[in-house]
Amino acid sequence: MLKIKKILFSKTLVIVFSLVVSAGLVAGAFIYKTNGVYGYNTSDGGMRLFGGKISAIKLCCNGLKITIDKPLDGKFMFGGGSTLYAWYNLSQNQCVTGDAYPYGECIIITTWPPCDDEEDADGTIRNIGTTLSEPKQGTCEANSGGGGGGG
Repeated sequence: MLKIKKILFSKTLVIVFSLVVSAGLVAGAFIYKTNGVYGYNTSDGGMRLFGGKISAIKLCCNGLKITIDKPLDGKFMFGGGSTLYAWYNLSQNQCVTGDAYPYGECIIITTWPPCDDEEDADGTIRNIGTTLSEPKQGTCEANSGGGGGGG
């Protein structure tokens, strides 16, 4: 009889523990939320979402520094680890969307010594998708036509 009580008690303890953990996971799913103000997705390692029109592209020693206008704007590095999707049209005035790691740095091309100075960027692009042509209305919000989905 003592063995049965020990087995019953251990199974009860496991069940109670499992219910507490399950309740914590369910409650955590409702409490958890991403930071929508700046476009950071904390469920993906702090990735920053971006999307808008490319207003400037600067050549750096370690890639390209791309300035993206609203709605999700910023300055991002496109380098060897970045993946380009959709129409592969990474040029000024194109609409883009994608995600980036939280930190980036443009190593500036100088005369001597080469690649000596640095500029900060808002992130380093992981995935980026582009449009086929310039938006007809001048902004990416008005461009409802075909576009790439990066990300």
